[in-house]
Formats: sequence, structure tokens, C-alpha cells
Amino acid sequence: MKKRLCFVSPDVEHAVAVVQHLEADGLPRKNIYALGPPDLPMERLPGPGPERDDFMPAFIRGVTFGAVGGLLIGLVVLAFAPSRIEVGAGGVLLLGLLGASVGGLGTGISGLAFPSSRLAPFANDIEAGRIVVMVDVPKDRVERVNALIRRLDPDVNVEGVEPPPPVIPP
Repeated sequence: MKKRLCFVSPDVEHAVAVVQHLEADGLPRKNIYALGPPDLPMERLPGPGPERDDFMPAFIRGVTFGAVGGLLIGLVVLAFAPSRIEVGAGGVLLLGLLGASVGGLGTGISGLAFPSSRLAPFANDIEAGRIVVMVDVPKDRVERVNALIRRLDPDVNVEGVEPPPPVIPP
């Protein structure tokens, strides 16, 4: 199990130094993400990864509410269907799947238009020109990575944010 650590870096050079130290400590670059204002030159930093937008949280909400709504509609149709229409449990499940699909797709696509809601606490820092660095760390290495980050900047505030479970397990 991994834990996501987030901290604010004051500038690009500091963030690059931290990323280099994290990679030297054995953390793969695919587990390190950086997000900053669009006007900063961040080509030496890893991209924001799944935190770029609100697709996944919106998609999960859409699937959940869509499935519940589809199942409720299916149950209403089952209870009040005219006698000439036969609706069984399969029809109810099909409406639940249809609701989950439409809800997930619709809200996921709309979530692409919004910045990540999980990074809302860092919005002021990003607007001020600072960079949010996120790193997915195995739970047994959290203290070691915290110490490494604090060695580079003793005043840094490292916050842990648990990522949601992946839709498709690794």
C-alpha cells in the first residue's frame, strides 16, 4: 500500500532538486508528480499525472450515482410496469449498468474541465507561483522520504493525502 505525500516547493530549482534526490533514493519517476502555475517552465519536472484535473473523482461519483439512479428506475419500472411488458431482474440490472455507464462518462468528461478537487488546499500556493510536489511512497518508507525532503528544506510542510483505490488494481 502506498501513501501520497504532498508538499509545496518554493520554486522550480528547489522542486527539481527534490525530485532528483527522490529518484536517487530509489523512487521511480512514475511515482512523482509536480503541479504548478501554467506560466512556469516545468519541463524538467514530472507532469501532474492523475492530479491534473478532476476526472477520476467525478467519474467515480458519476458511476455511483448513475448506478443507484438506474437501479431505482429499474425497480420503479418493475413495480409499475404495464401487464403486457415483462421486466425481470435482468432488466433492473441492465438499467443499473446503463445508469453507471452514462453517469460515469458524463461526469468524468465534465470533470476534465475542472482542476483537481483533491489539491484544493494548495490552490493559493499554485496561484502564488509555487509548485506542489506529490510522491507515492510505500508506507514503510514514509519516514525516510519525509526526512529526505526535510533535509533539503527544514521548513517544508509535508502533508499526507491518501489516494483513492485505483479503478483497475495494479
